[in-house]
Amino acid sequence: MNAMNWTRKLLAGVLASVFALAATAGKIDAQEKSTLKKVIDRGTIIIGVPVDSPPFGSIDAEGNPVGFDIDLARLLAEQLEVEVELKPMTSVNRIPNLLTGKVDVQVNLFGATPQRARQIAFTSPYTGLIIGAYGPPGVDVMSPESIADYKIAVGRGTTMDTTLSQMVPDENIVRFEDEATAQAAVLSGQADMWAAVNMHIVESNKLNPDNPLELKFVMRRAPASIGLRQGDPDWLRWLETFVYFNKINGNLQMLHEKWLDEDLQSDLPTF
Repeated sequence: MNAMNWTRKLLAGVLASVFALAATAGKIDAQEKSTLKKVIDRGTIIIGVPVDSPPFGSIDAEGNPVGFDIDLARLLAEQLEVEVELKPMTSVNRIPNLLTGKVDVQVNLFGATPQRARQIAFTSPYTGLIIGAYGPPGVDVMSPESIADYKIAVGRGTTMDTTLSQMVPDENIVRFEDEATAQAAVLSGQADMWAAVNMHIVESNKLNPDNPLELKFVMRRAPASIGLRQGDPDWLRWLETFVYFNKINGNLQMLHEKWLDEDLQSDLPTF
């Protein structure tokens, strides 16, 4: 072997070692910066939760947060083996409080959209909201095509309004200024059905057991995911594992039965 070939091989070996060390250092640095390690080292996780969206999150008579997302947040801390600090907040503050580091993660009825995904990352969904037309048992409707002369109450300008407008003639839609008024119209017989999210129906049926509403047809599904900051693959991987693990061990099914009185949807997407 001549001196030039030996020098080239030596240089190649040195460069390979340098690149390997750099890659290892980069991996260690990423792990050190990960929220996963910070939370474990701190011994406490700070989780943003809803307080204005029963049954996913609300404040009880004693002033404590309760609901589906509250139980899920506590389960997350339990399986991470750390203490939990719940930070109640409204939907408008979810992304700002996450980006500014006020919370480590949001378990807060978060729908993943392309617009939101430009700012934050999402896990695979842990539940799926159903936006649909709901009415009393005597209303004989099974699809938008069978609506006939029935009237559907809806909150003006809401997602339900936009979705419904694409499915049924405008003469079948009765618009109200808010959800509460639309609900009251159906319960009082002024309208036949209510275009709403299934969680609102759960609460309505609890408060009005003699006037139950049932699903007539699905307008759209809206899965909910856990939200986290971008650029943290170790944290995202752990949270994905958390969602998957609790799907297969039955914990998510139990939460659905407890808070939504329904089964965990079997067709939830996986990201």
